[in-house]
Amino acid sequence: MKFNRNTRISTLIKENEETIQAIASINKHFLKLKNPVLRKVLAPRVTVADAAKVGGVEIDIMIKKLKEIGFEFEGDMPQKFNTDNLNIENMSGTKNIKNLVSLDVRPTLASGEDPFNIIMKAVKILKEEETLQIINSFEPIPLIRKLQAKGYESWTERPKEGEVHTFFKLNKTKWVDNEVEETVKKSNKNFEIELANFGNNLRRIDVRELEMPEPMVQILKEIETLKNGQALFVDHKKIPQFLLPELELRNFDILYKEIDCNHTILLIYKNNRS
Repeated sequence: MKFNRNTRISTLIKENEETIQAIASINKHFLKLKNPVLRKVLAPRVTVADAAKVGGVEIDIMIKKLKEIGFEFEGDMPQKFNTDNLNIENMSGTKNIKNLVSLDVRPTLASGEDPFNIIMKAVKILKEEETLQIINSFEPIPLIRKLQAKGYESWTERPKEGEVHTFFKLNKTKWVDNEVEETVKKSNKNFEIELANFGNNLRRIDVRELEMPEPMVQILKEIETLKNGQALFVDHKKIPQFLLPELELRNFDILYKEIDCNHTILLIYKNNRS
């Protein structure tokens, strides 16, 4: 299988379970990948480049390990560590933090749950003058990317071994009111027409009975394996608002049609389809 810096870790694991041991062998920071709970949370959201950032290694080391177990890298070999323009700053001692709201998600992870929704609820009620502190055992790259897209500046501190503090503060100069549901509604594409265009070239899943955040995790897994010209048809309970920024980052379009108050169908596909 071929891969690049943007390939999701979950895709590699699905293709070859040796991926877990190969990455975990790089350094102790990657041992968390052996934990099924952390793997479930991280793998569908983290790319090869993201994983290198989380583990604090050059991406070429990641690439080398993956090539050793049979994967083939596409693209030019990076010459130096790339942070993907996340603009993460270690601002320890340079920020006068007032109105700190602290959230330790390690107990949630230890219980086997994904803390994503808990964090997003905290963000939703965060006041403009407040700073959110997320305490975790790793640097939450997908979360940082998501919140930076919403106008939050972030910085990370490591007060001690195995403990990472990530801070988020709204930067009003970067903030854009982006109601994701409205973004979907503004699409000028017709659901029925687009569905008919794909014909039988569809993959179908039903996530209505899954508990959060399983619907999002399952959808992200499925779109990673879509073939060229194929679309994913999803039976969902509602419009998955937290999923939309992830789809946009991966260059996917999403259309929806509400069947009733507890049933919405989604059509997800690469937006460069010819």
